[in-house]
Amino acid sequence: MGLDARLGAVGLALGQLDDVRIELEDVRWSRWRARRASVVCHDVHVNPPATLVSSPVEFRLEVAFSDIPELQRLRWLPLTVWLAGSEVHVRLHRWLPPRVVAVPDLPRGIALTGIEQHDDHFVLTGTAPVLRERLTLGQLAGVLRRLASIHSSTRSDTTSGISIWGT
Repeated sequence: MGLDARLGAVGLALGQLDDVRIELEDVRWSRWRARRASVVCHDVHVNPPATLVSSPVEFRLEVAFSDIPELQRLRWLPLTVWLAGSEVHVRLHRWLPPRVVAVPDLPRGIALTGIEQHDDHFVLTGTAPVLRERLTLGQLAGVLRRLASIHSSTRSDTTSGISIWGT
């Protein structure tokens, strides 16, 4: 896991951050596996009592065709994908009806906004207007300690343990 944040001394002292970017690799998500995931939280601040708030939140998830159970046998075929609501439609050939693959539920109110197709994978994008995550005081202290260390050193932290999803 990687963590990066744009910090200002005044904002950090007030518990406010411009952007926090979280990078994850090899993410298990329901029956799917994702190569990479990134979450960018904008205008992050802490509200009493120990609630981390971000508005808005952007989400990207890179998924290989071979990592979706319904498509594992078809991964060698040229596939065309598009997003319709919360479903990925996959076409094998223009004369065949598409296969519909339901996307597992996204956490904390993130809604899918788009899909980018690549040769062997696709990238799902999503957004949430606001994210509120209650933290224990110990978790909040840990987050602020890591963010303070980012500000005072290289501005990136690759230690594990911070989860904005509460898992």
